[in-house]
Amino acid sequence: YLWKDYYPQEWLSLVKKEHCQFSLEVLDAPGNSLAKFALEGDPYHHPEGRDVALVHFKDEKTTLPILDSLGVDVLNLRDNREKLFEKGENMCFDGYAVAEEQEGNPEETAPADEEEKKAKDDDGRIFVPLSENGILNFHTQDRFFANTETPLPEGMCGAPVVDDNGNCCGVVEGIVPTTHENKALAGSAAFMPSFVLAAFIEYAERQMLRELMPEDLFQLCETAKKTNTIGGGMFKMGKDGKAETTSWEEQYDSMMKEMKKRMSKEEFEAYMAIIEDEKEQIKQIMLKEGGDMQEAIERVRARTLAIQQMVHDEYRKHHGLGTREAPEK
Repeated sequence: YLWKDYYPQEWLSLVKKEHCQFSLEVLDAPGNSLAKFALEGDPYHHPEGRDVALVHFKDEKTTLPILDSLGVDVLNLRDNREKLFEKGENMCFDGYAVAEEQEGNPEETAPADEEEKKAKDDDGRIFVPLSENGILNFHTQDRFFANTETPLPEGMCGAPVVDDNGNCCGVVEGIVPTTHENKALAGSAAFMPSFVLAAFIEYAERQMLRELMPEDLFQLCETAKKTNTIGGGMFKMGKDGKAETTSWEEQYDSMMKEMKKRMSKEEFEAYMAIIEDEKEQIKQIMLKEGGDMQEAIERVRARTLAIQQMVHDEYRKHHGLGTREAPEK
């Protein structure tokens, strides 16, 4: 419903975000459904409008083992610190091509009425698995181009680009028209390289932490990520003795240890209990009511700030420490 230029059906103008559900369906080669998994309804979109989004499973702990049992490979992003892109490098585009349904005998396939015909005309596409080899040919600062034997077909946008080591080195963003004035680029596959995807994942992780954490806790985590003042900073020593960038998860764990040092056991446990309760309340609101996640977060935050303040004040009063100002929203 957000892409009216691609899907011009009139009924889509009535669709809102709260009407939509997201799921991941696993298909076998003939196209039979093996499983379907629920996804969260609030994808994280690229801050600069790039054609990529990040979405989470509603139950990751249960879903990932099932995906593994079905033979679904989870690709790792290519680490450009270990292997740089090189012109002439081989890669594989692994996705789906779009085919239209075959038209049969009009007398056999004619719908019973106009309403049924309209429903059939909405989207009669079939998605067929396709793998196509390519060679890296050209790049700009944040977009790479590869030549393929034949131009990639419709439906390949969003497909992973896999290098010789089996790592995801990019995601297909589009296909350069065969009529392009630059003959070297005409018909090439354009893709976002892995370092652009890694930066987007980092952005999404930061947004998630900000939405789920109290602001003061988030600021501690952000400081730890950018500086070396809390919990080891943004670098760690790797097994080979070289400096490596720490992940948000590592910084979060490190920051938790620092919070335990700064707070009493009772304060820390009360603080974490509030955070977990907030997360559950937000999840329930999104499941039952849908709508905008930021609004749900603000509702829960407004409701729990008073409780958080009460917990701190009660503890400090009991220990003769006095009260402190309520944290800002």
